[in-house]
Amino acid sequence: MNDLMLLEFFRNAFFMSLLLSLLFGLLSFFIVLRNTAFLGAGIAHTAFGGVALGVLIGIDPFYTSLVFCSTAAILIGTLARHGSVSRDSGIGIFFSFSMALGALFIAAGKSYTFDLSGYLFGNILGVTAGDLYIVLGAAAVLLPVVLIFFQKILYMSFDEEAAQVSGVPVAAVDAFLHLFLALVIVISIKIVGIILVSALVVLPAAFSAIFFRDYKRAIAAAIIYTAVSMTAGLICSYYFDMPAGATMVVFAGTVYFISLIIKRTVSD
Repeated sequence: MNDLMLLEFFRNAFFMSLLLSLLFGLLSFFIVLRNTAFLGAGIAHTAFGGVALGVLIGIDPFYTSLVFCSTAAILIGTLARHGSVSRDSGIGIFFSFSMALGALFIAAGKSYTFDLSGYLFGNILGVTAGDLYIVLGAAAVLLPVVLIFFQKILYMSFDEEAAQVSGVPVAAVDAFLHLFLALVIVISIKIVGIILVSALVVLPAAFSAIFFRDYKRAIAAAIIYTAVSMTAGLICSYYFDMPAGATMVVFAGTVYFISLIIKRTVSD
């Protein structure tokens, strides 16, 4: 492990994994509690259009995908809240529309080389020190807000109508959670990939729910589970020469299913 930490790309990916574990572990709890797990997959795939546009016009794909994902996240919540379409329908619309736009952007940019697999499945070689600063900045802004309004977010997640009647600004909190999700997904694309990142939105909370009902322990378990899964997957991917993002998700999924089987066996 000490030898691996001497490699700059691995060191960047390792610290990125720890930071993302904190964000995903916390975010996953609220997303799963609100039964909006599909939202993660929808926003993740929306990033494809933004990445393709950024490469086409010569802008860092991080910024264009962030605009795409943030816009989709806000519009999905707004349309669902005003009854224009259901949340799942809105996710499906933006999912397919952005993927189709991405395909058109790729077709329009025949003159450039587009590392599509790196964005779809992740590429730890692409993680830079600058990416770490972006994640640190995001965490420094988002985490204090979550801690300050934690009870309101928790109340809304359990019963949105009662929270609104009690004076909780449900629309604003909902928009914040959607933007939070969009930002975390975009900054994790480099290491996990567009296709696989949605798994990290669901698995942490699903794992912690197997063992804990208390929300504090559930969130702590989700964070630890994500950190172990991402770092173990990262190390295994290096030694076995496998894609990092896929290895992380397979490791996380395997731990989840084994834990589920053990819990069911013990309960029976």
